[in-house]
Amino acid sequence: MSKKSAPSVSVGDTVEIETLRLARGGSAVGRASDGQVVFVRGAAPREFVRAQITAISGRFVEAKMIEVLKPSDVRVVPPCPVVNECGGCPWQHVAYNEQVVQKDEILKDTMKRGRAFSNDEMAKFAPFVPSETSFRYRSRVTLQSRPKGGTHEIGYFKRETHDFVPIVDCEIADPKLIPFAKEHIAKEVSKGAKVRERFQVAIDERGNLSIGGAFTQVHREQNKVLQKLVSDHVVAHALEKRQIVHWHLLDLYAGNGNLTFPIVEAVRSARPQGVIEASGIERSVESVREAIGNPRSQQCKFFAESVDAWLARQKAGAVSLLTKKGLPLDEILVLDPPRDGVGATVMPMIARRKPSLIVYVSCDPATLARDLVRFREATDKQKTKYEIIEARGIDLFPQTDHIEALVVLRRISNTDKSPTSSSLKS
Repeated sequence: MSKKSAPSVSVGDTVEIETLRLARGGSAVGRASDGQVVFVRGAAPREFVRAQITAISGRFVEAKMIEVLKPSDVRVVPPCPVVNECGGCPWQHVAYNEQVVQKDEILKDTMKRGRAFSNDEMAKFAPFVPSETSFRYRSRVTLQSRPKGGTHEIGYFKRETHDFVPIVDCEIADPKLIPFAKEHIAKEVSKGAKVRERFQVAIDERGNLSIGGAFTQVHREQNKVLQKLVSDHVVAHALEKRQIVHWHLLDLYAGNGNLTFPIVEAVRSARPQGVIEASGIERSVESVREAIGNPRSQQCKFFAESVDAWLARQKAGAVSLLTKKGLPLDEILVLDPPRDGVGATVMPMIARRKPSLIVYVSCDPATLARDLVRFREATDKQKTKYEIIEARGIDLFPQTDHIEALVVLRRISNTDKSPTSSSLKS
C-alpha cells in the first residue's frame, strides 16, 4: 500500500479552495488547486474562497477563510456580530434548510464509513427531522463572566479554547436568558458577593428562570419530537407483541427521566391491561433526585450510579421491581449517553441481557457508529441477532454542527428463551 503524500502547503500559506460540503467540527471541506484536501472554517458548501492555512496535522490541513471569491447559493448573512470570534454556532452563514441536508449526509456517511450500517441497512434511514425554530431555541446556556469597570461582563469561551469572548446577546438563546443573566450579576455585585466565572441560566416550560439546575435537553420543542419518536417505537413494539403483558423499561443515562416518563405513560395508554415498570440509571445525583421527586415516577425506580457499575452487578435479564410472578416479561432498553458514547464494557453487557427492543439516542455520530459495531460484535458472541428497523437524525442544535440521531434495533433471534418475572431478582 502506497503512503499518502504529505501536504504541499505550510502554515501561513494563502490558497484558493473550492468547497464541497460541510463536515463535523463546523468547517467546510474543499480542495486546493493541487488537490490538497483542506478544512476551511467560515466557508459554505459549493463556493470558491481564499483561505489561510492555520494548522497541519498528518494529512489534515485546516484553514480560515479570508475572502469569498464566488459565494455559494446557500450562503446567508449571520445575525450574530461575534459569530467568528465565538465559534459556538459555526454554521450561521449557511441557510438552515442546507444545514439539515448537510447533517443528514454527515450522519449517513459516518454510519457507513464506521461500518455500523451495511449497504442494505442504509435504506432504513427515515427523513431527517428539522427544527421549526432555528434561532432563539436554547432553554439553557452556560456563560462565562469577567470583571470589567466595576461590574462583570458575560460571554462564552471561543470554541476549543479558553479565550473569553464577551457578548451583548446570544441569537440561539431564549430571549429572556441573557437579560436574566445580566440582572443576576448586577444583584451579586450590589451585594458585594463573589461572582462566579462560570454559571448556567435556564428557563423551564412555565417560563421560570433559574441559575444552575440539572441537565436538560436545550431545545424544548425538538425534545418533544424526540420523546414522541422514541415513545412511538416502544408503543408499536408493545402492540405488536400482544402475548406480552409485563414490560421492563431499562433507561440507561436516564437523566431526570426525560425519556422514561413519556415512554411509560405512552405504553400504559396503549396497553392499559398490561404492566410496565422502569429502571432509570443515571450518574448525576442531582438529576436522579429530580426524577424521584417527579409525580410521574410511580412504578419507576432511579439509581444514582454509573451505567457500567449498575449493569455489572445485575444478572442477565431484566430487573423485576414488582411482586407479580410468572408473567411473560419483555425488556425494552433505551440509552441516551453523553457525547463520548458508552463505555467499552456496556455494549457486551447489554447484549447479554438480550432486550427485545433497543432505542439508542446519540448526540455524536462517530461514537454511535463505534458503539453499534461493538454491539454487533457482542451479539455475534451471544448468538443473538438484531435488525435495524429505523434510523434518523433530529436537529436539536440548529446553527451548529452537532447532530442528534436515533437508531432502533429489534431482536429477531436468540438461542435463549425470554425470561419471566419469576426468574428475576432485583
